[in-house]
Amino acid sequence: MAGIMSSFMGGTALLSSSTISDRHCFRSTGACPRPQRQLCQPRAALSRKGKEQTLQKLVPLLEKSSVIVGLRYKGLTVKQLQEFRAGLPEGSKLMVCKNTLVSVAAKQVSGWDGLTPIAKGDNAWFFMEEETISQAVKAYIDFEKKLKEALPREVRKEARPIDVSGGVIEGQDIDYLAFKSMEKMPSRQELMATIARLINGVPTKLARSIKAVPTKLAISIKALADADEDKSQRVGDVLPRQPPTEAAV
Repeated sequence: MAGIMSSFMGGTALLSSSTISDRHCFRSTGACPRPQRQLCQPRAALSRKGKEQTLQKLVPLLEKSSVIVGLRYKGLTVKQLQEFRAGLPEGSKLMVCKNTLVSVAAKQVSGWDGLTPIAKGDNAWFFMEEETISQAVKAYIDFEKKLKEALPREVRKEARPIDVSGGVIEGQDIDYLAFKSMEKMPSRQELMATIARLINGVPTKLARSIKAVPTKLAISIKALADADEDKSQRVGDVLPRQPPTEAAV
């Protein structure tokens, strides 16, 4: 029995010694032991798969968007970002992802090359479709205003608690002030309604213009019609003569 216990304890000691040796090797060399190295490969595969899935989401977003800006969200809490997302109109989206993936997606969709220079630092990417630009910008302004209310009064005016790192609209670069000015941008439906009103007003304006034709022209046309019966009269005899101009004199 003592021999069995001695053998068992010896085996345990050998096992423990081997385990410690592996750990010491890992710490000193930085290399993964064989079992851990096998675990590193699936993790890398999962990382690549996650990037591919994110890229598959980004490309359609770029294709549908008319405006994209990067927002500096450093200092904001997850709850605050969720609150901002909840207030966005349909057709706009806030997405936090790696800048490198945005740069890769921008190369795959024409018109978004301007995103690459601003793909640095902490960016939350704000995507807006054409019909929701003004509403989405208004949501941003309202959120920014709410964040400023928590700041000391003396710094509120110049503060940018969620600053714009840059953006692009229709291939053109925009900054913080240009982005905020889009709050008053009319949507396509509003533009079409304005054009329709103008078109509908054309017949009325044309009728008014016709009625405003000089009375002398109407009288002259009638005089020509009456003179048509008298073949001895010439046009110059019928139409009223204009006084000579200074050039003629």
